[in-house]
Amino acid sequence: MSDPVAIEKDLREYLEKEPNLSRQDRLAYLQTIFHKHLEINKLEHNITSKDLFLIFSDARTHYTKMRTPVRVSKKELDPTESVHMAVLEAFLLYLGRTKLLRKLVKFDYRD
Repeated sequence: MSDPVAIEKDLREYLEKEPNLSRQDRLAYLQTIFHKHLEINKLEHNITSKDLFLIFSDARTHYTKMRTPVRVSKKELDPTESVHMAVLEAFLLYLGRTKLLRKLVKFDYRD
């Protein structure tokens, strides 16, 4: 992840120069700041075969631990849908582990 101190420094520098810049220059300056810090974060994340293996391995583990019948938000799922539910949970777990999610996502299994 980008260094928050470096981002703050660049933004403070921009705010000092902003009153003297034209509208076009302001836009270019901000775009440069965004590109600089987004390059560090990389907008793409490639999933490898190892990642897929881990996702499906986690899905198998989740599926064996699931209590039947599976209910999500008071709706009962078919047994075939519970397989998909396990894969979704494993994928969300992967996204959380790799810090690609900004919020924790959970399913509501309550009745």
